[in-house]
Parts: sequence; C-alpha cells; structure tokens
Amino acid sequence: MLIKINRQDCLNTYPNFPLRSYDDKKDEEEFFYPKVFKSYTMTLHSKSFKGHIKQLGLELLQLTQELAYDHLIFLGDKELTWLNQFNDYKPAKEAQQFLVDNKIGKRFNGALQVNSSELVTFVIHLSWLTRCNASLPYFHFTDHGQNMIGHICQYGNLHLDILNEVTAHVIHEFIDQSNLIEIEENNCFNQFGKTSAIAGRSIIPYK
Repeated sequence: MLIKINRQDCLNTYPNFPLRSYDDKKDEEEFFYPKVFKSYTMTLHSKSFKGHIKQLGLELLQLTQELAYDHLIFLGDKELTWLNQFNDYKPAKEAQQFLVDNKIGKRFNGALQVNSSELVTFVIHLSWLTRCNASLPYFHFTDHGQNMIGHICQYGNLHLDILNEVTAHVIHEFIDQSNLIEIEENNCFNQFGKTSAIAGRSIIPYK
C-alpha cells in the first residue's frame, strides 16, 4: 500500500523538492530547484514503451538497493492533484485506477511514499500518467536523506540530479554497470513513434 503524506508536511520534511507556482502579479511562473552537484539524463534501448518502463522500474529499484534506500518519496511540483486529469486511453486509465485502488482521492495533492517492494509497479503506472496527461505536474522523487532528486519524463527517460559528491560517486559507478544509457539533457525525444506525437497524450482536466 502506498503511504500518503500531507503536502505541507512533506515540504517541511523534504524542503529540496522542486516547486512551481504562478505569480498573478508578475504574470509568470516562479520556480524553486535545489543546488545540484551532478546531473544525468538516461534512457534504455527498448522496443516498446511498455517494456521500456518496466525495465526502467527495475533499474531504479536496483539503484535504490545500491544506495540502501528502502523507499522513495514522490511529489508533484505544483499544487494540482494526482488525479487532476481525465484520460480514457487504456494504460492511462489503468494507472488512474491503480491510484484509486491505493486510496488516492481526487483531492489529494500530497506526497506518496513508495516502498521498494512496490517501486517497479508504481514506476510503470507513474510513467503512463506522465506520458499521457499533459496537464499534470512534474512528479519528482527523492530519498529520505534528500541525496538526489529525480523524475521520469513523458518520453520515459530518467532524469537524476545528485545533490552531493558522495552520492554522485555511487551513482556514477552504478550507471557504468547498468543498462542505463546517458544522453544529453535536452535530447529527449519520442523513440517509440515515427513522429513527436505521443499516442494517448491529452490535456483534459477533471470537472
């Protein structure tokens, strides 16, 4: 079972989570992001998005085990809820149902603590939510000690920002021995289609 954490309680405990908000007076978005020591953008050679995100979940699980983390915490960078968007595309709909089955209501915009035993399944569903729902926040994750910040983008790539040198050294060694392939930060693209369009991606908020 996923463990729900109140949004403000999460930010009090884990203040390094990235945040976005809109300033009506300035008519612009404001951003917070912690100071980063080292950044990685990584992908995998995969034949399908379905297989890709399962393997990505396994790689992330192995990384957390290498770092001796027994869980990760996930939080959206905006105050929108996890179920802010409606989507009837089958994988996205199944991902939304996964949250509902885990007692995530339509008003919940807090954090989710995901234990290692549930991480692969969670990554699969989160990846479909992110890929298909353009109006959702960016869901970042961190560990209990806030040594890294990461997220999975709509293309299924793993973005990792390391916040200290010790963790960076461990992750660098892990990547060298893993199936992850480092790419340039701004070189994400839709590798599972002939165009940049992503099947099932829409922006239809719940009423």
